[in-house]
Amino acid sequence: MVQVKKKEIRQAIVDSAFDLFSERGYHRTTLQDIAEFAGVGVSSLYSYFPSKLHLLYAVFEPWYKDEFTELEKRVMRLKSPRDRLRAVLLGLWRDIPIANIGLTNSHMEALSSADPKERKPVPLLKWGEERLTKLLSEALAVDGRRVDHDALSTLFLMAYDGFVINRRLNDLRDIERLSDAMCDVLLGAEAR
Repeated sequence: MVQVKKKEIRQAIVDSAFDLFSERGYHRTTLQDIAEFAGVGVSSLYSYFPSKLHLLYAVFEPWYKDEFTELEKRVMRLKSPRDRLRAVLLGLWRDIPIANIGLTNSHMEALSSADPKERKPVPLLKWGEERLTKLLSEALAVDGRRVDHDALSTLFLMAYDGFVINRRLNDLRDIERLSDAMCDVLLGAEAR
């Protein structure tokens, strides 16, 4: 018999997964936990999501895109290249992760333990790199300097991953100082 998918059930699963991944993390959240919180059987989860990783992406992707969109809005309201760049870095390295550190850590946990032969369910990294490249090209449009925005976006997202993981381990860095240092490198210390 074919199972009929219902939007309400899918949403209950996603909502439960969001809460549990945020609270417990990826590895400490089981599909059984999610099913119980959603009021469905575990087999129902597989009707909607082929794997736990797919379910995590169904939760993480819209949250991350919303957070990134809010960052873009904050950055574009600023006038100076330094203020924009600093806002990008603080937003990416500090503000987005702490908006839901449990969820961002769940994402890192899932990726670090994923089967290397499997593809990510969603090309979210590519989406983030493209958006960040565009944001950096607008933020750093100064003095006709040639800057490889693609390389910077990759570097900054790799740093994001590291900051998320270290925050989980209570290894907190002075993100403001690091952001200022990066602004100095890219724009010159005199631009302060």
